[in-house]
Amino acid sequence: MTEARAREEIVGMCGLLWQRGLVAGTSGNVSVRLDDGTILVTPTMRSLRALEPADLVRVDPDGTSLEPPKRPTSELPLHLAAYRARADAVCVVHTHPTYATAWSRTGSLFPLDTVGATESLGPIAFTRYARPGSVELADHCAAALGAGADTIVMERHGLSAIAASLERAFEQTDIAEQTAHLEFCAFLLMRG
Repeated sequence: MTEARAREEIVGMCGLLWQRGLVAGTSGNVSVRLDDGTILVTPTMRSLRALEPADLVRVDPDGTSLEPPKRPTSELPLHLAAYRARADAVCVVHTHPTYATAWSRTGSLFPLDTVGATESLGPIAFTRYARPGSVELADHCAAALGAGADTIVMERHGLSAIAASLERAFEQTDIAEQTAHLEFCAFLLMRG
């Protein structure tokens, strides 16, 4: 993928994540690994709602910004670890969806017994809490990705998805959030 196209696609995806309510405020971040091995990533402390292609930051595979003084997301360690763990990952989408994040506070993954979860979601994992932006969090996620998960629910934090396209990473994120929402509703209905 060319850099110009990746910039446009990331910005479009960021707007979609905002519209779907999968991010709020300045939460969430998105990256794409370019053909030359460099990575385009959203900037730190910026809402995904209204980014422009020029706002994105290109970094080398070690995370060094190739566009100073622009600063990449504080979750860059998570993105870099995902790319190291999975050679097939072209993009990483990290969000803070309401129901998936709320369910993560139970200390476990929500049930995966809906049609969407069983037929469309793909491999998903749960990781224990680690401080946002930390190497520990990146290591937890890399281990789950290395074991075959494509989507990770991070305790008290949010959700990350890797894929060969931004569209597929969005689908995984959206289906995971819908599954968590449905399971929450089912839980309430069964209690009533």
